[in-house]
Parts: sequence; C-alpha cells; structure tokens
Amino acid sequence: MRLSIAVNGVSRYTASLHGPGYLSAHLNMHDRPKENDRSKRVRIEGTETQETETVWLKWPAVDLNVGDTVELRILPDVGEGDAPTESRTSGESPSNLFSNVDLAKELLQIILDCETRLMELVSRSEQAEPADEYKKIARAVGSVVYEHGAHLLYPVYRRHKSLIPEELKGELL
Repeated sequence: MRLSIAVNGVSRYTASLHGPGYLSAHLNMHDRPKENDRSKRVRIEGTETQETETVWLKWPAVDLNVGDTVELRILPDVGEGDAPTESRTSGESPSNLFSNVDLAKELLQIILDCETRLMELVSRSEQAEPADEYKKIARAVGSVVYEHGAHLLYPVYRRHKSLIPEELKGELL
C-alpha cells in the first residue's frame, strides 16, 4: 500500500507498507483558545501487522493554512515510500510482562483455566437465568475476557513470541 500527500500541488511525502496492515490519513483542525492551541494539519499513520509483531508508523504532520488544498493519492503497491519519522513495535512496549518464560506459561494456564470456568458458568446461566439476566452475565464475562487479553495475555505474547497461539499470529498485539 502506498499513499502520498501533496499540499497546494507540492508533494510532501509518500507513506508505504509492504505487508498486511493499515494506512490512514488524518486531516485535523482544532481551536482550543483556553490552551492557546490552534492548528490545521494533515498526517499519515500506519500499522503493519507482521506474523508475531505489530509496528506502528508515523510520518510527519504537515501544517496547513486557510485556503490550502490537500491532495491524497492512492498509489500502486509497487515502489518505495519515504521513511516514517516515528516507528515503534509491540515487542518494545513497556507493559510487556514476564521475562521468565516459565512464569509466562503459568499465567497463560491460569487465564485459560479461569476463562474455561467462566464460560461454563455462562453456559449454565443461559439455562437457569431469565434471558435479560443471562445477557448481563454474558456481557460481564465478555468484558473480563477482553481485559484478560488486553492486560495479561497480549503483554505476555508480545514478549514471548513462541507462546502466541497460531490463530493469533498476524493479528494486532
């Protein structure tokens, strides 16, 4: 994927990803008088999803003025782009957990056991509870499962690529 930005007919840069992911352009204008913060700018950001790593990319923001014309052009996939000004990987995240792989494996087993029991409880509640109560229980358990992933599982997977289940490889971690 390749995307270029031009302002008033002058090319600024071309952003590119050569694998699966996302490229997005953002044109933002804001006026925050109390903070003395006023701006008009356009920028491109990207997310590249590699097999066991996610890479977030940013290209420079271009300041705009009233009357400027911004052109975004979708380019053919072949060819290079300009280097991003910022790049970070999921493996570098300071929230990644457990340098010790054995402790990481233990946590994954604890979460699996917990989620298995929670899902069994949800299944039983479908038969024993009124429909509206069952929906509340299922929603609450879904929230817990999501939080397990966001705050425990993914931080382990980012640090220990060998523990990532096959079905999650290539997804955003």
